[in-house]
Amino acid sequence: MTFAPEGEPVEPGGPEDRLLPWDRVRDVTGLSRSTAWRLQQVGDFPEPVRISPNRVGWWESELTAWKATRTVRGLPHPKPLARPREPKLIQTTRSPRPQAARQSPVPAAPAVQETLKAAAPATRPRRRQRQTSADQIDFGF
Repeated sequence: MTFAPEGEPVEPGGPEDRLLPWDRVRDVTGLSRSTAWRLQQVGDFPEPVRISPNRVGWWESELTAWKATRTVRGLPHPKPLARPREPKLIQTTRSPRPQAARQSPVPAAPAVQETLKAAAPATRPRRRQRQTSADQIDFGF
């Protein structure tokens, strides 16, 4: 396959053209051998020319024409970094609760409160909790 940028005729094997070994092809293209082979399989890279039973080469003119057909893509503009989120304090039975959480969200009517107090069994004293800072994160182990 001949690669010609914008209709320029490329004649591989001309008087000024030369066959390049793989080491030079790698330097010119920057591709690994397996990537070049994959591109050859889909027809997107110049085919090698057999020089002898155990040697191949690539026409320099075909490689330069192939390079000219490659488009230069700029790097995408990076997104601005988001602010890291604040660590979430886990509320467990051992962690101290704020005063607002101890109160019921909807106050019951006074008659209902008296009924609840009378029906509630006597509670035993709570175990003493360890003192923890409000900024401390409790992992609940």
